[in-house]
Amino acid sequence: MAEPGGGRRRGVAWVVPGDGADHITALPLELRARIAASLPFRQVARLATLSRPWRHIHHHAPIVELNLDEWRSAAGVLNEDALAGLEVALARRGQEGSGSKVDTLRIAYSVDNPGIRRHAGLIITLAGARKICVTASNVRRCPLEEWTVDLSPAARDLEVNAFCYLAPTVAGPGAAALQTLVLHSVVLRDWPCLPCLRSLTLGRVIFEAPPPLEWCPRLENLRIRYPMIHVARVDIRLPLLKSLKMDGVYRTPHTDITVDAPELEELHMRKLPGGGGGYKSFTLRAPRLRCLMWREQFVEHVSIDVGRPSSVTSGHIRFTWSSRFTWNRRFGECREMKDFRSQTVQMLEGLLPELPPECVAHAARPYMSLDKYTVEDPNTSEPIPWEKLTCDLGSLMSSLKA
Repeated sequence: MAEPGGGRRRGVAWVVPGDGADHITALPLELRARIAASLPFRQVARLATLSRPWRHIHHHAPIVELNLDEWRSAAGVLNEDALAGLEVALARRGQEGSGSKVDTLRIAYSVDNPGIRRHAGLIITLAGARKICVTASNVRRCPLEEWTVDLSPAARDLEVNAFCYLAPTVAGPGAAALQTLVLHSVVLRDWPCLPCLRSLTLGRVIFEAPPPLEWCPRLENLRIRYPMIHVARVDIRLPLLKSLKMDGVYRTPHTDITVDAPELEELHMRKLPGGGGGYKSFTLRAPRLRCLMWREQFVEHVSIDVGRPSSVTSGHIRFTWSSRFTWNRRFGECREMKDFRSQTVQMLEGLLPELPPECVAHAARPYMSLDKYTVEDPNTSEPIPWEKLTCDLGSLMSSLKA
């Protein structure tokens, strides 16, 4: 009970306003199942013991989240009976109507444990989920053993997080129909060759082998985030690729990158200002390129072939320099603003094939800006000079068309 003036009388319990009814149980089963799906599957199963309206909730949750390492005793012995019951339940869901099918399976397990790996394979196959997220729960560095993820025919999206493990071989009936693949923190020795894959994301992947000449022939979207490249050359030759995004590169031996994509429309190259790592050369052939977003990625030699005059209609080229980047000099990676200007002009020569090379810098000068400013050093509170060079490709191309 509240005191006058907004206080509460000591010793009197505060009651949440409402009529006391169980409004969650009154919701339709499908909606309750969606709410329960935010919990790990073992907790969802416990909800089935609440009351009669909840007893089948675990058979309808669209998202099943499992950590198979939790099905082991303190001595490391697997609860085979409980896992067998789970597999039977998932098999039944796969055979029933679409309303009870598993849409998303999130499963974590020790990849280097043969027993757990066998159960994980059965669960992935029996669940028949559209989207599968696999996490190698044992993150300690272990021998790089080959392992496989077998997909059911219903699978369309696969995500794998496996720190320092080899990328798994994607197999099973669903491999031929897989459309989206995301690989995080794996070692890539064998590139995926999936006939229907449309989207591929490689995050913090270690490249120990170049891609084959023919792989993922229908791939349309490729994103490579902060790779560590251990090969001298990477050729990306994809006939239907439309979007390519490459974020940064760790400090590894310089690599020659070639992108040959006749249908490529968007290219995004991004790196943090002053970050280490780079490419020895970058060669691009993209006659349908429309948008180029190039930020901070310095390349010793860049060659761009867009085929037609002024085909790129949007985007920018941007480089940032600061005196605080001088610590990179010992790695031979610290560049001056003059180096960034030189690369910008070199790129523009490829983007503007209709202009003689000696005229490119003059034509682009009105659309290139150099901003100078200072940023306070967080340690010494002293001002640090910064410079940012930007070339507005959209305005430049519009001026040439006019």
